[in-house]
Amino acid sequence: MSNSSNDSPNPETIVVSGIAQLPKEIIGEGRGGCLSIELEVTKSSSEIVDFSCTVVSRLGEKILRDALLGHEVEEGIENAVNQVEKRFFSVIKKATIAALGDARLSYRRIKK
Repeated sequence: MSNSSNDSPNPETIVVSGIAQLPKEIIGEGRGGCLSIELEVTKSSSEIVDFSCTVVSRLGEKILRDALLGHEVEEGIENAVNQVEKRFFSVIKKATIAALGDARLSYRRIKK
């Protein structure tokens, strides 16, 4: 789900993503399934300007949106992890945190 009113690509931003395996309770035995989070980040200030995620509910997305948007990547991800820990009680909680961590690693790789 896009959280921006303007869906046209912005050449001044990059997109980093993170994925995590969903728990078996959601996907069933023998089937694969992933949760992904994408962050659109400005090149100049590393500010998160948009994000998308799969599987997370509308209210879960609201928690992520409030924690991520307008913050620098490292700070925003830290905010999001803290908010998910405190406020999000779901079988996909660990996968959400893992996907955020994977997005952080992707961001750090490109910043090197």
